[in-house]
Amino acid sequence: MLRRAHAFLTGQPVYWREAALCAPAMPLLLLAGVASGRLAYAAVAAGAAFSVGFGAARDLRGRRWGAMIAANAGTTLAAFVGCLAGQWTPVLVVAAVAAAVVCAVLALVDEDLWWITLQMVIALLVGGFYAGPLHAALLRAGAVLGGGAFQIAVVVLLARLAPAAAQRLPAKPPPEAVSRQLYIAHALRAAVCVGACVWIAHWIGLANGYWAPMTAMLVLKPGLSETNTRGLARLGGTLIGGASATLFAMAVGYRWPWLILGVGVGAGSAFALQKAHYAVLTCAITATMVLLLTLAYAGHALQNAEHRLIATAIGGAAALIAARILPRHGHAARPGPDQVGAVSVATPDPRAPA
Repeated sequence: MLRRAHAFLTGQPVYWREAALCAPAMPLLLLAGVASGRLAYAAVAAGAAFSVGFGAARDLRGRRWGAMIAANAGTTLAAFVGCLAGQWTPVLVVAAVAAAVVCAVLALVDEDLWWITLQMVIALLVGGFYAGPLHAALLRAGAVLGGGAFQIAVVVLLARLAPAAAQRLPAKPPPEAVSRQLYIAHALRAAVCVGACVWIAHWIGLANGYWAPMTAMLVLKPGLSETNTRGLARLGGTLIGGASATLFAMAVGYRWPWLILGVGVGAGSAFALQKAHYAVLTCAITATMVLLLTLAYAGHALQNAEHRLIATAIGGAAALIAARILPRHGHAARPGPDQVGAVSVATPDPRAPA
């Protein structure tokens, strides 16, 4: 058992240069938040930097930093809309369903456009669960814009200092042609999953409830076997990552220097392992986000991890059920290595005490 686990972990692709480019921005933002006494806003900005940083592994139509720039602009707008829409649950459900449908269709068309749209869907969902009036939406959008822009500036600067680290990571093969029926079926499954998860999370009052529809969006694949495999991987990664982050936070007494260090290590691991097995990537992402929330809220690591695990179970179950009961017609895209996209854009509520 131990030998198999060791062989599995040592066999994962690691891109340390990607981590060196993208990881520094988050600790710097959090240190600025501590110094200014605005740690909650800094955590929102750091979450945005985390999301946008994964775009360094991509380009957009040959523009090297195009994916990062588009993701930053798109998530800023989505965070603003989500924060306003979240004041009325039916409006948020409609907006989330519409965004999920677009994202599902693009997943069968273009990987880079899918990734950008996915970040926008996540930003919309997160903003919706931290709803507020116009001034709150503007503050959240400003923090997302600032954090993403800072990440882009840091990555571009470091890339100029070390050009060899600035190449995009290997891309998946172009999607195979799919039938119209598969487009419709996959979009329908995404709409049902995301809409149901948003409603359920609001109905039961689940903290960090955006993790449920986000999980459904990430787990759902055109093929049933892919959805099953990805769902189990996400559940396992969430459990291990959440438990590890919780134990670390408790061990260091919730002291901010250690938590910021943990966020930096977790983010660096996620950037380095973004082409690894989905369970490994999910573990690193979950640990990073639990520590980020714990830092922003001055504790509550156990509660953060517990709520994320519950939300993951809800989202994963919704995806598995939808994949089984809704029609699956047409030819599914060829399965390939898991790609990044399981990132929360802006986690804590900046109005909460830090």
